[in-house]
Amino acid sequence: MSSKLRLMFLPLVVILMMCQVVYADEVTVYADEAAVTQKDIDEGINFCRDYPVLLNVDGYSVESEVPPVIIKEKTMIPLRAVFERMGAEVSWNGDDRLVEISMGASEVQLTIDSSIAFVNGEQKMMDVPALIINDKTMIPLRFVGESLNCKVGWEDLSRTVLISSPEIKRTTIIESIKIREKDDYYRVTIKGEDKIEGYSSFVYEDPQRFGVDISSSTLEMEDEELDGEGDLIEKIRFAQFTPDSVRVVVDLAHKVIGKVSFSSDGDSMYIDFDKDWEKDHEDLGDVTGDGLDVVDWRATGKLVVIDPGHGGADTGSQAISNGVTILNEKAVNLDVALRLNRMLKAAGVNTYILREDDTTITLYDRPAKANELNADLYVSVHNNSTDKNSNASGTEVYYYSKPNECDYHIYSKELAELAQKELTAALGTVSRGAKSEPAYAVLNKSQMPAIIIEGAFLSNAQDLELMMTDEFRENYAKAAAKAIIAILNKSVE
Repeated sequence: MSSKLRLMFLPLVVILMMCQVVYADEVTVYADEAAVTQKDIDEGINFCRDYPVLLNVDGYSVESEVPPVIIKEKTMIPLRAVFERMGAEVSWNGDDRLVEISMGASEVQLTIDSSIAFVNGEQKMMDVPALIINDKTMIPLRFVGESLNCKVGWEDLSRTVLISSPEIKRTTIIESIKIREKDDYYRVTIKGEDKIEGYSSFVYEDPQRFGVDISSSTLEMEDEELDGEGDLIEKIRFAQFTPDSVRVVVDLAHKVIGKVSFSSDGDSMYIDFDKDWEKDHEDLGDVTGDGLDVVDWRATGKLVVIDPGHGGADTGSQAISNGVTILNEKAVNLDVALRLNRMLKAAGVNTYILREDDTTITLYDRPAKANELNADLYVSVHNNSTDKNSNASGTEVYYYSKPNECDYHIYSKELAELAQKELTAALGTVSRGAKSEPAYAVLNKSQMPAIIIEGAFLSNAQDLELMMTDEFRENYAKAAAKAIIAILNKSVE
């Protein structure tokens, strides 16, 4: 190609590429064969070396040690050079290759070289994953920027990426509180002008009250209380509790717990009070047929999600003898989880089990469902295996402490340690301890406190023999239930 033609052709290529960068950054799933290769990276670096991309953040030019680069028609920018300058909180876990960026009420979680991202707890797919280039974390500009409500643009003449910080609305206005009677329950609806970002609940006796503190909110209502409904709700009181939180208290005639849920768009909070709850709870007695304490009535509104690990096409670990599979982990996990679910329900605990049969559930759909349900606790039932040491045996529990656990009054580390103690005592297995493990998806992608229980080793002959007995599975479920009930009770003391 002649020099003259080359000079005419390159601007056209640049214009077409940048149009795609600015307008084509939609979130789509890409196949394995479309994954980023070293060739893609090298081509992007070489192109941008000849035609550099500049950075402008909030009107100021920013220079970074590693400049922006265009890879597979997507602009990649250095993480810290941009978002820390904008006031975002950026954390990096090198062992797990996990990046977390928080700005205002928005949070994005990325794993290096993975197309799966989480935006405010919801699973998303990216065309190009976060990458390590020259020892710096590079992230896809438009996906991350718009997920954090930033404005992203492109100035073609100077080849400059334009990024503007979001106008972060730090409070949601609470504009109305209403009550309606349904056939079986009363519903209190708290309506926000925008999405209600977070809350914590509390219950008191003598007199009976159920309340919520709504974080990052402002009350814009003239009245400070609302008349009750029927013979259960006496009145509803509300006030600006702190400069950035609103408190709503429902005064009750009887012992009854409120069950909190949200509208699909998140701007309405619902608190439901079952009419026959008090009678139903009293009918449970003090101790279940399994010998477990009935949960404190104040904790019955908390939702526990039970996750039977693996399932369907995913067998989990396998015990194999002479080339024949004698036990799949997924079957043990389901058996234990079904028993656990039955025991907790008998004790008055509000539960949701992710599968009740041999069904395939993807790894990331598990925490996503718990987030969607606004659960208070996530318990994943598993069993262990290793091909490195057939003598490895025993029980261990994994957890990942989250900054927001104080809102739930449940701490995953405390629950993991309690479950570890109960399980080893009931099963007679070796204690391998409670261990922090931020890399596991069901722990780091779930918004609520969460643990993973590993009951015993399929790869160990003695553990396997135990695992195949009904006694082991019953004791596993009962020990886990005992720990869960104890932590729920403590959360409302």
